[in-house]
Amino acid sequence: MMVDRDTLPGDEPGPAAAPPGARRPYLVVLSGPQFGDLVELVPGQEIAIGRRADAGIFIPDEGVSRRHAGVTAGADHAVLRDLGSQNGTWVEGERITERRLADGQRFQLGAHTTLKFVCCDDVEADYQRKLAQGALLEPLTGLYNRRYFLERMSVELAAAQRHGRALSLLLLDVDHFKLVNDRLGHAAGDEALRMLARVLLGALRKEDVLARFGGEEFIVLARETTLTGAHALGERIRKAVERSRFSFDGAEVALTASLGVTVFPGEPAFAGGRAGGELLETADRALYRAKQAGRNAVVALSMDR
Repeated sequence: MMVDRDTLPGDEPGPAAAPPGARRPYLVVLSGPQFGDLVELVPGQEIAIGRRADAGIFIPDEGVSRRHAGVTAGADHAVLRDLGSQNGTWVEGERITERRLADGQRFQLGAHTTLKFVCCDDVEADYQRKLAQGALLEPLTGLYNRRYFLERMSVELAAAQRHGRALSLLLLDVDHFKLVNDRLGHAAGDEALRMLARVLLGALRKEDVLARFGGEEFIVLARETTLTGAHALGERIRKAVERSRFSFDGAEVALTASLGVTVFPGEPAFAGGRAGGELLETADRALYRAKQAGRNAVVALSMDR
C-alpha cells in the first residue's frame, strides 16, 4: 500500500521484477476510507478485498463485507468476482457476479468505496502515487488532510452507530500561534507546525486518526474511547506539547495547546444517529471553553450539552 497503515504480512510472494517500461496491473482507491491507496496486483493471483484485517486489500467501510470481492489480474485486464457480499459489487451501475475489467475501468463496493483497475509502467505508477499522496496528505506536516479526515469520520461514525461503540473526537488549537509568526516569521511558524505534528504522532496510538484540520488546528479520531478516556488522551497530548521545544535562528520556542473533546455515542441514550457536523460542533464548543479557561487546557463535553 502507498500509505503506511496496519497490514499483516501474507505468505504470497511479492510481484516479480519487471523490465524497465513494462506495464503492471494496479488497483487505485478513488473514494472511501482508503481513498488514494495504490495497490500492485500479482498477475494470475486473486486478491481479496474486504473488511477483514487479513484481506489482501483491507477496506474498513461498514458497507463492505468481510470478504467482499476478489480481483485476478491478467496481462492487460482483470477479472472481478463478487464473493457473496451483502451490498453487492457494481460495475457501471450493474450488480455483477463476475466481470472482466478493461484498463481504466471502475467498480464500486458498498455505498462509499470506488476502485479503478489500471495497467501502467513505473513512471505512470509513480505519478499515480504522487497524485494519491496529494489527495490524502497535506504537504507541510505530512498528516492526513481535512478532506480525507471528514470522509474517514463519516465511515467511522457509521461503524460506531452500528456496533454501539464509542468514537471520540479531539480538536486541538495552538495557543497564541500568531505570536510565533509575528516574532519569528512564517518560516518559524511552519517549523512549529511540523514539530507539533511529530509530537502529536508520538502521543497517539497507532489506530488513532490524526489530521491537520486547517491553520494551526489539528484533529484526532480515537476509536472505542469513552469521554473519560478521551479527556485523558487530551491531557497526554497537552502535556506532550507543553514539554516540546524547537529552535529557530538561535531562539528556543515553546508551545502550548488547547483541546476540545467529545464522544459519540457517549451514553446509551445517544446510540441513535448523530451527524458528523454535530460532533464537530460539540468539539469546537469544548475548545472554545478551553480557550476561555485560560488556554493550555482540555475541556470535554458530551453531545447532549
